[in-house]
Amino acid sequence: MAWATSTQLNYALVPWQCDHRVAVVLPVALLLALISLLGGASSWWAKRRSGAGLQSGRKRSTENFIADLGILAALLFALVIVMQGSASLVLDGCLR
Repeated sequence: MAWATSTQLNYALVPWQCDHRVAVVLPVALLLALISLLGGASSWWAKRRSGAGLQSGRKRSTENFIADLGILAALLFALVIVMQGSASLVLDGCLR
């Protein structure tokens, strides 16, 4: 959700940014990357918490896999959000 929101806001905020000459794309991208990392932190917390219970080996390994997938996806999407936001440092959307 953070990545989809970032992509939509990148398109929606550029005209406003050009009119007001205030750089908002990068701060919004950093905020959304933080939200993505918070999702990864919740997956990490769930993985740590699931190891304490008495579960069968198969169920625990499935839960660990899903938690690891959540952590890695959060890291990937945070990186993509930061890369898309950092493009506003190099490219000026006002040049048409």
